Amino acid sequence: MFFKISLFLVCTVFVFCQSAYVDTLTKCKIDDAECGKDLIQSIIKELAKNGMEELGIPPLDPMDLKNMSTSAIDIIDVSILEGTAKGAKDCIVNRFETDIEAEKVFMEMTCDFTIKGRYKMYSNSPLIKSFIGGDSLSGEGNGKIKIEKLKVKVEFNFHIQKRDGELYLKLSADHNKYSVDIKKMQFFADKLYIGKQESSKLVTGLLNENWRMLMNSFGKPYMDKALDQILSFLNKFFETVPVNKFISSDLTKYARED
Repeated sequence: MFFKISLFLVCTVFVFCQSAYVDTLTKCKIDDAECGKDLIQSIIKELAKNGMEELGIPPLDPMDLKNMSTSAIDIIDVSILEGTAKGAKDCIVNRFETDIEAEKVFMEMTCDFTIKGRYKMYSNSPLIKSFIGGDSLSGEGNGKIKIEKLKVKVEFNFHIQKRDGELYLKLSADHNKYSVDIKKMQFFADKLYIGKQESSKLVTGLLNENWRMLMNSFGKPYMDKALDQILSFLNKFFETVPVNKFISSDLTKYARED
């Protein structure tokens, strides 16, 4: 779930530029990485703190979560029925670079998140059973996750598209890359059961002892899904907003009509 939140910040910075706030921003040259990083950092902080009412975007810190579900096929199903995520306004953009020759965008960001609310969980997977040493795992109650130093690196492929006399940035859904690193993660939850036995303390203890192994094993399906959603969201924006709204460089020679 925190993958979706952190990556959602990557795409919302571009949506923010559709509002009147774009007139207050300094346009960046395509190869000015420091300017690009500062620009994205200021947008994230403003959007997280105040949102953008005219676009129907509420403040992102705290972010309301409701009926959000993720599933690792044949392993575990997890849903946040209702909750909040805090920390977006304090995310730090470590890198934002555009390589126009290679047609790639690179972004790195570090965040601390606290997610809490009502959850629902179920697994009958043999792998989970062997991990917890018992029967099926189920739960529906109150939970909390603290993530320290979530570092996200994303690499998008793109090209400059010429359409109706304007230039647009078109993202590709192919060959994009990402990586995630977390310094520490802590789980808190009640009403967790192994079979019919209330086992919240046991299960959360196991999760806190083995969280890195679990994320390495089960995290990819969640990240893949989040990245697909972000690409779809970004393309909706870039299809309508010309690059001259946020880039000062002349990109005419890089444009193609596909």
